[in-house]
Amino acid sequence: MKIFCHQCGKHTNHTVIAKEQVGPGDHDGYVWGENHHFARCAGCDAFTYAIESWSEDDWDPHTGQMDSTWKTYPRGATERQPIADAEELPSKVRQIYKEVIGSMNAQLPVLSGIGLRALIEAVCREQGITGGNLEKLIDGLATKGVLSAAQAAILHAHRFLGNVAAHEIVSAQPRELVAALEIAENVLRTIYVLPGLSTQVKTGRKP
Repeated sequence: MKIFCHQCGKHTNHTVIAKEQVGPGDHDGYVWGENHHFARCAGCDAFTYAIESWSEDDWDPHTGQMDSTWKTYPRGATERQPIADAEELPSKVRQIYKEVIGSMNAQLPVLSGIGLRALIEAVCREQGITGGNLEKLIDGLATKGVLSAAQAAILHAHRFLGNVAAHEIVSAQPRELVAALEIAENVLRTIYVLPGLSTQVKTGRKP
């Protein structure tokens, strides 16, 4: 069968090593079922645990037939991955960033909001910015010239989102968290990735 391989990062052919099907009991009026597969990727030999599930609530509007949904472990096809240049980030910043990705994939909105706030604070500290609170730290990024004033103004959204998560235990909406993460990733690229890329562009530069 063809399922997502966490090692290859795409759907590949797998050899099924073991399979088990479960479903409703004799007196269960609700129709559902699951196929559990233990499989090996035919390309890289990595093992994957895959669950195919269906129920009478999930059906194809074109055919009327029940639709199957798939989950794969240790990583699914829909999980968010760190930016390609994440290994270029400073170690403390990289650790917090990867934990934020993990909490987002686990659908933990409060922890994601707190983590995003901590990520921006870690960037400020790593850049040598001092201040008694996150507002002053973010403003310090612009004052020092690490970010533009416009970028710093956008970044303040993390402060508001993180504050309510940390102090009021209020979770942001999923779309807000995704937007905040993408803002943070752009900041990480601006500060830690783009300077290295710029050194590779030599055409037209004066020696």
